[in-house]
Order: sequence, then C-alpha cells, then structure tokens
Amino acid sequence: MNNGGGPRRRRQAGTGAERRPFERTGGMLKGFMDHWVPTRDNISGFWKLDFEAAAKTIDELKRDIDFNHFTFYTKWYTNGIRSELPYLCNHPEASNVKTSNEWGRKIVSHLHEKNVSVGAMIQFLTYDRQVWERELTIDEWDVGEFAETDFPVRIADFTNPLFQIRIKEIIKEHLTQFPGIDYLFLEFEGVKSAALQAIYEKWVQDKGLPRPENVHYDPERAAHCERIGQQPELIWSDEVHAMMRHYYGLNLRAVQEAADELGYEGIVGVVYHAYGYEAFIYPDIVPDARWWLVPWNYWVFEDESERTERRKQVSKELMEKWKRDGHRVCYIGDVTMGRNGFDPAVKTKDIRDFYDFSVRLGLDGYLGMGNPVPEVGLKWQAVTDEHVLETRKLYQELYGKGESIV
Repeated sequence: MNNGGGPRRRRQAGTGAERRPFERTGGMLKGFMDHWVPTRDNISGFWKLDFEAAAKTIDELKRDIDFNHFTFYTKWYTNGIRSELPYLCNHPEASNVKTSNEWGRKIVSHLHEKNVSVGAMIQFLTYDRQVWERELTIDEWDVGEFAETDFPVRIADFTNPLFQIRIKEIIKEHLTQFPGIDYLFLEFEGVKSAALQAIYEKWVQDKGLPRPENVHYDPERAAHCERIGQQPELIWSDEVHAMMRHYYGLNLRAVQEAADELGYEGIVGVVYHAYGYEAFIYPDIVPDARWWLVPWNYWVFEDESERTERRKQVSKELMEKWKRDGHRVCYIGDVTMGRNGFDPAVKTKDIRDFYDFSVRLGLDGYLGMGNPVPEVGLKWQAVTDEHVLETRKLYQELYGKGESIV
C-alpha cells in the first residue's frame, strides 16, 4: 500500500495483468455511496440495473456534480457480487450474479475513464442464515425491511479462527474479481451487548480475568460516555476493550495479509461509528499507519437535542485527535438518509457543517451515504424524490458543479 491519496499504478490483483491506473490530482476524496448488494426497491435499485442504465445514471450525476469517487457496498447484510464462496448467497436478480461480475468490472472501468476512483465497502459480520453455520454465529438481525432477504441475517463469531480465514477468502475474491478497486473500506458492525456477554464470559474463563460484574472503566472512556449520554455498559470496559483489541487486531491483520499476498497497493480503511466504542479501539490497532480511519454518522437519525449537539462536538474532537496523531481520516456523512419526521433544514445544516469541518481540518476524504438519483439511487426511509433533488443541488454546491446544472 502507498502513502498517497490514491493508488499507484499496480498489477491486477491475482492476474499479473497491468490495468489503466486511476490518476487523481490530489486533494480531498469527494464521493457518494450506493449498493451493489440486493436491497429493497424503496432503498435502492442500482444493484439490478443493466450496465447501460447504471452508466447513464453515473454520467448524468457526474455532469451535475464534480465528484471524484464512488464507493459501492459489495457486501452488506446481503452479498452483491457473484461469489464462489459457499457462505455467500448469489441473488438471482443481482446484476453481478447475472453477468459473472462483468457488470461491476465495467462500472469500475467506466468510472476510471471519468477520472473517478472506486471503493468497495465490505461488511464482514452479517451473512444469510441459510449459508452461515449456527456454530459460527453469535447473534441474528432481522433486516428484511431493508435487505432483499426473507430470513434474519446471522452475525459471525469474530473470535473463531475460521473467521479470519474467511475474511482473507472474501478479500481475495473481491480483488481477483474486481482488480480495478482503488479503495477497500472494511466494516465490522454487529456486536451487541447481549452477544458480547457470552463471548466475554468465555474469554474470562480462559484467561482468569474479572467477571463481567467486576470490570473497570478507564476515566477517559467513562467521561466520554457521560458526554454522549451513554451508560458505561460492558462494551466500554477496560477488560472488554482488551479482548476486542485482540480479536479485532486479528481481523485487520487477516485483511492486511490477504492484500499483501495479492500485491494490492490501493487504500485500505476501517469503518466504524464516529463516537461509538470502536473509536477507542481501531485507531490504536490498524496494522499499518497508511490505513485510513473511516468514521461515520448520519445525524438525521438522532433527535435534535443538547445531547446530540454534544455528540457532534465529540465526533469532531475525535477526528481532530486522529488527524493530529498522524492518521489518515475520511468521514462518511449523509446524502439521502432519512427517517419519519426528520427536518430537511436541520439535515442540510448538518451536512454543510460536517463537510465544511472536513475541508477545514484537511481530512483525506468525505463520502456521502446515498446516491442523489430519485429513481434508483440509495435513499433511506422517509426521503422523497423532492428531498433527493434538493440534496443533489446541495452537493453540487459543496463538491462543485459538473458540466450542467440540475
């Protein structure tokens, strides 16, 4: 991997063939995100467009807004690529499945032709229940409202040595199938308190450590919890953080090993909630200083309150600290997220605020969750086509105008 803001010329992972490199002129990554993964139609339809329609959508957006990056969830609650791995489902309506991944490769090439870099966002903890073993499961989530799945997804046991093997398999398949991917963004969301209790009890039995009712809390983390209005639950304790650092470190090293074995020289980043418990783990355990930290939050999902304002301030302070400590930092904010009863004016204010903050702080990137295309672009819950068009104009202002005006 390299120190720059974009990948160097490299050989195609797993093939030995050299591809046209993506060349970025420097400055901050400014981009959007959407799904290659099977998603309910009211969330996104991008994943099952044919290539011509997907390319037209990208071209029209690029003509309006001067973005230089696009990230796609290639694996989320569901799997979005044509996979040979037995624990990843291949949805028959997914464009990558229909085309043996030629669809995605053509999208990557199409974006590169427009000097737009491409990222793959991979969620490593969620798997379709019918293909993920119960003995490798710590929890289940019912995500059918959002993901194209009839069953709750299983949450993988991140402490099992087989999990690190599968992490490497997923990374290698992605990079072999899509050698043009410039950024790998890794997410491990899904660890909840109830499941964590059982994991920690096993850990303490093996290590002879304090029982869950006798854990301790670092003063800095305790003060952080108070500021964000969070009870210092087990997941914030010193003992659990030591356990998490151990297993999360193994997970990240598995990613690094897979990337190294394929000679991948793109950017790798770890995605986590901006003020959540992971914010006190990942900055200290990334395998290499060149890894990016990719904190996220969609403020539209939080009630307007003094507590939310404190959380915004805390998130900014943490990003400033990581930047000061020498980390590469890329913030993920809101484009077309929403919930019932949200105030679009407040949403717009928060987007402006965190984008301006990212620019002032000199962050390496700002990515917006959502694709501001009314018909097929990623949008969440109460967001209407009118909201999408207004947000499209906002990002035209923030990122700069393309060749035409909406």
